[in-house]
Amino acid sequence: MAAAEGAPVGHGLADAVVVRGSTGARESRVATVRLRPGRDPVVRELPWSGTLPAGLEALDAVPSRPGHYIAVSSGGDAFRIVVANGRATLQAGPVALPGRRDGDDYASFAPHRDRSGRTFAVWATRGSGDRPAVVHASSVRIGAYGPDFGTVSARQEFAVPFPDRGDVRQISDLKILPDGTVMVSSASGTDAGDGPFASAVYEPGRLTVNAAHDAVLRLKPKPEPTPLNLFTERDNRKIEALAFLPGRHASWGTDDENNGGRVKFDRVGR
Repeated sequence: MAAAEGAPVGHGLADAVVVRGSTGARESRVATVRLRPGRDPVVRELPWSGTLPAGLEALDAVPSRPGHYIAVSSGGDAFRIVVANGRATLQAGPVALPGRRDGDDYASFAPHRDRSGRTFAVWATRGSGDRPAVVHASSVRIGAYGPDFGTVSARQEFAVPFPDRGDVRQISDLKILPDGTVMVSSASGTDAGDGPFASAVYEPGRLTVNAAHDAVLRLKPKPEPTPLNLFTERDNRKIEALAFLPGRHASWGTDDENNGGRVKFDRVGR
């Protein structure tokens, strides 16, 4: 999930673009969600123009390019898409994430532009159970032919102290705040589509840039990260998507399997 740049924002007020992990030829890949206080979300499925990708798991906006997004599949393919005029149009891709390996399962991707105007990308494998997620970072240029990644300059394993039962997804989504703060969600469930599910949102560290202009990740090791927002099995929510808005407002998108899904507004920090 990504907030639409330039749209009005506030607590309970946002416009977002979402991708789904669909694989069928007639199944939706991209939708918009209109969120207004006191009203039910308005979901609009978007027709797709271009070669259909399978299993889109991550989405974020291209910095300073309203309507432009990078979507990433579970297998590590990146696609540049444009959302305009009620359609989602493939502009370029697929482009392989650098360093991907057979069997990798990716769940997150986030570009970040620093104060100098350079753009970097951070992405992560999901991790599963006791196996940690692996977070990567590199420079990236997002041009007419899609994202052009530099060499991976940072690679760090990451695991969370909670959730700590069931099939734990160490990172179910990841976003970078304007100051370089890394935000992640984690989630767990069982093989049954009814849950119970549990989730948490963390601020595990920062993305910085060294003197050689390479991306550097500084993430806290387990068990140091402390949940900023926590949902126990009693809450029964499985966060799969994050979107951050000005003023430390945020929204969490959940995929609660047989129980449907929800969008919840929250506030991060003070």
